[in-house]
Amino acid sequence: MEQGNALLQFVHKNAEMGKGTIPQVLEVVEEPRLRSALQGQLNEYEAIAGRAEHLMQQRGMAPSEAGEMREFMSGMMIRAKTLTDRSPSRIAEMMIQGSTMGTIQMTRRLHSCEAADAEALLLAHKLLRTEENNIEQMKDFL
Repeated sequence: MEQGNALLQFVHKNAEMGKGTIPQVLEVVEEPRLRSALQGQLNEYEAIAGRAEHLMQQRGMAPSEAGEMREFMSGMMIRAKTLTDRSPSRIAEMMIQGSTMGTIQMTRRLHSCEAADAEALLLAHKLLRTEENNIEQMKDFL
């Protein structure tokens, strides 16, 4: 159960990062199809974060806070990277880089938490598939 709890915290933290980042990206996106794709990704992160939070509450756990400083820094990086190029291709590249980092981190965590319970593993795999799907979706905008 301990590995499952740690895995749920990790899933929640990563989904919260997506929830915090995408609205900042949406502030600079004008292309309707890209906006729609990003809104769909945001909805998916919200659902995963909500499920992780629900499972943690059932276990008597409190989710760790995402961190205001990290969100602030993320917003600053987004604004800096889009200062001179707000094209759909540039935005898609940034999103692919973020989802690639998420995929790597989630895969590593899954390898180290093989003894986690089924619910935690299922949600972690859902987040991993979401990150992989997000990458594929953003390739259309490159």
